[in-house]
Amino acid sequence: MHRKPVFSLLGIGSAGLLLAACGGAPAQSQAGSVHVEATDAACTLASTTAAAGPIAFEIANKGDQVTEFYLYGADGRIISEVENIAPGTSRSMTAQVTEPGKYTTACKPGMKGDGIRGDFTVTAAGAAAVAPAVPQGVASQYTVLEQEIKDAGGQTKVGPWRIAYIVEAAEPWYAADGGHQHFRKPANGETHHIEIIPIEAATGRIVPDVPISVEVVDSTGKVADSKKLNFYYSEFFHYANNFSIPQAGTYTLRAKLDSPTFLRHGEENEPPTLAEGAQATFEHVELKPEG
Repeated sequence: MHRKPVFSLLGIGSAGLLLAACGGAPAQSQAGSVHVEATDAACTLASTTAAAGPIAFEIANKGDQVTEFYLYGADGRIISEVENIAPGTSRSMTAQVTEPGKYTTACKPGMKGDGIRGDFTVTAAGAAAVAPAVPQGVASQYTVLEQEIKDAGGQTKVGPWRIAYIVEAAEPWYAADGGHQHFRKPANGETHHIEIIPIEAATGRIVPDVPISVEVVDSTGKVADSKKLNFYYSEFFHYANNFSIPQAGTYTLRAKLDSPTFLRHGEENEPPTLAEGAQATFEHVELKPEG
């Protein structure tokens, strides 16, 4: 059964980190996780130190604005993030951090600007810890992907494909124009950013070069919007586009994946891998555009 998330578009766009709680300590989080209490003016962590490895954060939004939470590396790159934390709700995030050192946390009330930042220290893992076999960024992208599917989407298996979707508020991106990258803000009327992630079920790898289109169908069977998807560089590679949803309701997402356009190695007597596309239908997806 797929999750039935409700997504709200509250707008795109918008001091050091308070390390001690204001008016009392943050509420206790799940065992082993770092609790974060986010408000419109503060970002309070129950602990600012953790050992290298998977670091779980539990973020509770006690403010009046939708917020985000980020963990940045020393070079400013995003290690992990969780978006669209509505007021009065909590979201979890697990960051795969393999290297000890100084990091930065940030809450972003209003989902804009640099946010409310503070220092976070990652210490060396215990002697029994085993170094990961893959680079930190590779491990992190799949951890973040699985968490976002759990929190804001769903998935299904079709033949050799595992197809996942994630729905968020409409997002900006950089697009090439005349040899230069230009920042594109969501156009008027765009309400949701719908992502489709095609995964090879046997290996767990995100599949490139897949032509994908999505229809958003309302409860009467009418197509509310349909788009071809673009390929995006982000914390994890994915296909997506911004959609315009006219009113709140329960919708069905129909995703059509054509055969990947890449060339394939293989033996002459073996069938080519992922030679055929797939179609996936996700029902009972609640969309609630606002603003």
